[in-house]
Amino acid sequence: GLERDKLLAEYKELEEKKAAAEAAEAAKKKAEEEKIARAKAENCTRARQAKATLESGVLMKQTNAQGERVIMDEASRNAEIKRTNDIIASDCTR
Repeated sequence: GLERDKLLAEYKELEEKKAAAEAAEAAKKKAEEEKIARAKAENCTRARQAKATLESGVLMKQTNAQGERVIMDEASRNAEIKRTNDIIASDCTR
């Protein structure tokens, strides 16, 4: 009867609201995943460029603990190469 139709209409409306909320949540999640993917791609590019520069052997300066600009030594260069390799391993998709 009338009461049953009213309940069915309310149920249908709830289902539609639930579906809309789920769709919005999925879209939000997808946008967040795309944002993370873009950031990783950027990190990957920067790390590869940095690694190429470091491995080229060109003289590089860095700031020491006292805030002075000094030429990067071999140990620092190797540490930076390792760091860029770690970033490449985590952020560059195969």
